[in-house]
Amino acid sequence: MIRAETYAVVNLAALNLIEAVSAAYFVTEKQASARHEFRAREMLKKIALSLGYELVEAAAQDNRPERRFNAESPPALPGLRLISAGLATPKGDR
Repeated sequence: MIRAETYAVVNLAALNLIEAVSAAYFVTEKQASARHEFRAREMLKKIALSLGYELVEAAAQDNRPERRFNAESPPALPGLRLISAGLATPKGDR
């Protein structure tokens, strides 16, 4: 069973995550979009930490066929990887 404090943190972070992702999607300025994306990543990290995990940056990999042939498509962003909070650093490509 989840503790009330954990639930409260996760619930609030999830609401902030939804708001940040929606704002990043609909905003037109690159700088504002990047700011909202940063907020979304921070909320994901807060949720993971509350549940006993950590998020670390993972290398960007874009294997979509259309990406290989279309230089105008947006670049792949680095992803996030969920790891156990007990591990100091992730090993290899899990």
